Amino acid sequence: METSSPAINFLHGNYGIYHTAMLVAAELLRKKEPVVIVDAANTTDPFFIAGIFKTAGLEPEELMQRGFISRCYTFYQVDVAITDGLAAFMKKTNAKTVMVFGLLDLIDDEQVSIPDIHDILARIKQTFDQLKTENISTLLVSTPLHFQLKEREEYFNAFKGISDVTYRIDKEYHHSPARRGRNGKTDSDRNKAHRQGTGTVGKLPPGAPKRAAGALR
Repeated sequence: METSSPAINFLHGNYGIYHTAMLVAAELLRKKEPVVIVDAANTTDPFFIAGIFKTAGLEPEELMQRGFISRCYTFYQVDVAITDGLAAFMKKTNAKTVMVFGLLDLIDDEQVSIPDIHDILARIKQTFDQLKTENISTLLVSTPLHFQLKEREEYFNAFKGISDVTYRIDKEYHHSPARRGRNGKTDSDRNKAHRQGTGTVGKLPPGAPKRAAGALR
């Protein structure tokens, strides 16, 4: 991300959040800058990014080889993806930007204890701070939390303690594919239902942490 110094950025809002973040990723890839995405919201859409390149008359395949996605399906997998080897992987790929989609989406799970949430968030914050010292910026992306475990929605405030800079989008994108549907569902809701199995921008190499769906560390 083009900032005067590396920072932990937080982008949130109801509408078009993840598509906005993918536009940022596409721009970095267009500049041939590697991008790493840790996706806990299951919203990364490689075809959306490829479509941007095709519309601009660019060849998607070569550009997208610089993108790397780690999809997570439990909060414990998020912990591993970020705190176990991410810094080394960023250095190996020469990536200066990591994006984390839906960092807190997976705490809506009774198997994730409150003490674990606090411990994991502390480790994640420490990792992001370490990345800053290595000239790496982080972009956290989230819609508002709507949980079955309502009391856990207050953890949205944790973003304030983690991030340095906050950006909010609170206007609807009237012609965006991320527009809220008539049933009131947001990007995260619809993507979880329809975007599983869409493929990946890139695959983490064998040396990076591997996670199977539903597996704990």
